[in-house]
Order: sequence, then C-alpha cells, then structure tokens
Amino acid sequence: MPIERDEAIVLRLTEYSETSQIATLFAARVGLLRLIAKGIKRGTAKRVAAGLDLLEYGQVHFVPAHGDATLGTMTEWSQRDTFSGLRRALPRLYAGLYSAELVTALTEEDDPHPELFEALHTVLGELAADGAVVAPLIARFQADFLNAVGYTPVLDECVSCHAELRPGEPLYFSTAAGGLLCRDCEMHYVEKQRVSPAIITSTPQTGDGYTWFTLFDYHLRNLVGRRMKSAPQLDTLLKPRRT
Repeated sequence: MPIERDEAIVLRLTEYSETSQIATLFAARVGLLRLIAKGIKRGTAKRVAAGLDLLEYGQVHFVPAHGDATLGTMTEWSQRDTFSGLRRALPRLYAGLYSAELVTALTEEDDPHPELFEALHTVLGELAADGAVVAPLIARFQADFLNAVGYTPVLDECVSCHAELRPGEPLYFSTAAGGLLCRDCEMHYVEKQRVSPAIITSTPQTGDGYTWFTLFDYHLRNLVGRRMKSAPQLDTLLKPRRT
C-alpha cells in the first residue's frame, strides 16, 4: 500500500517490545490513528533513538491498517514541537493530558475532525506558554471539543420547558436532558447536578474558568461513562484556594 503523510499529535503510547511502541495519534487530515512504530526506540550507529513522547506534534508517514490488521505502521516521524512548557508546571501538564484523553475517548478512527485538530494544537501551544492561565484555556477547549463531536449542551434556556433562566434562581445541569434545567423541571431527572447561576451570564472565555471546567467535566464524564484519569488531579490543581 502507498505511504501516507499527515500532521499529528501524540495522544497515547503503549510499549510493544524493547524497541517498538504502539502510538495513538490525532492527525489533521485522517483523525484518530493507531500505529505500530517498529524500532522507534532502537538506535543506530548514526542515530540515537529518542522514541516518541506524549503531546508532541510532528509529521507522520504511515501505511494504514488493511485486511485483518488492526494497526497501521508508522514508517517515519518528524518532530516539530514538543510543547516543552507543558512540563514546567503541573497544571499545564495535566491540562494537556486531559485534552489528549478526551480526544482518545470520544473520537473514532476514520472520522476526521480537522477543526478539532486545530483546537487541540492551539490549546497545547497556549498551555505551553509561560504565564498561561490554565482554567479558562481548558474550559474553552472543552467547549470546542463538545461542539466538534456534536455534544454541545443547551445553556441559554431550560432544555426541558424552554423557559428563560433567571440569574439568582437555582440552576441544574443534566447530561441525560442535554443541558441546563430550571427548578421546576429538575425534579423529573435523576441524573443532574446543581451548578452556579453565573453560568447563564458568562461564557468559558468571560466567566470563571474553574466553574466552566467542572460543568463540562461532569458532562464529559457522563458521555464517556467514566472520568478522565487526569481529571481528579487537574481539578485539585485548578480549584481556587480558600483564604
């Protein structure tokens, strides 16, 4: 089969042998990719093998899976950006890992999402910058992600009765319902959680980043059926400290 080429970000690495890895990538043109990288950790007389690293961006050359094979084969990887700033602060690193987990959990192979690739590439670059304010950046990525995969919740009215939501009144969110619920409708849903009334007067860009992060994380946890492994640590790192 002909060799294909694409831009990609490394989402997950699994050890396959002493010299090889299975790489889960998110590519600009083809979407989620699972490739075996044979010999990626084996050095030669002219080259020191550095392998692949999580959350790095580069150009991948690969042969797609075919026949009964479940994995394609990586033939070449050219590193372009390691987003090294992610590793200089734990909140930034965990936000990057969280973003990668979301993409792995809720996208499928042979399902391209070029707009989501651009959103992931952008947020990793922003998180890697010194002085990055993590909470609003990750909340914005969650919103972009939900929009790209078709699970954006209703946040401008009660999703059940379509009533206007008024500031100061009790407010609830339900993934099963598909968005916000007023106090008259929330009793009809078992799965729900109370949320800050500030949600209806702000956006992930203008409001409190941590408030938006926790709302979207609750929604995503229900969609996936589990919480992202990095979410508890990220939540702890982002939670405002009491004074």
